[in-house]
Amino acid sequence: MLKKIVMATLLTLSSTAMAQEFNLKENMLQLNAEMLDVRNGFMISDPDLVKVSILKFQRHVLDLLGDKKTFEQMLPKAQKHKAGEAIMSANIINYNVEIILDTISNKKNQSGLTRREVSQRAYSYIEQACFRCHNLVRDKY
Repeated sequence: MLKKIVMATLLTLSSTAMAQEFNLKENMLQLNAEMLDVRNGFMISDPDLVKVSILKFQRHVLDLLGDKKTFEQMLPKAQKHKAGEAIMSANIINYNVEIILDTISNKKNQSGLTRREVSQRAYSYIEQACFRCHNLVRDKY
């Protein structure tokens, strides 16, 4: 009887770990899709699409990466100590999202070309933060 309980517990724990890993992968795919929406907004010069997409992206980034304990639970045991990198990436992303939102609302009264360049550069920094986090947290280097 004890053996059955132990086996059931181990099976539950392993399926929970797999579910958490899957959820992390699913969340990364969702964030990627949202980043593509932002990129498409830039490509077709649609500030409304950029704004809606970047706000959705920002909310999901903060939900996923903004809390260290929550993110630690999604990481494999050997990677849990790297959750701080995800928090740093979330902060970089959030900062650059605010730059994009400021350029859309033209807070600094800049020309359209300047605003576009500033916001696209901020988008590039967001991509760089994503890649940095993936390189340090996800990949095994």
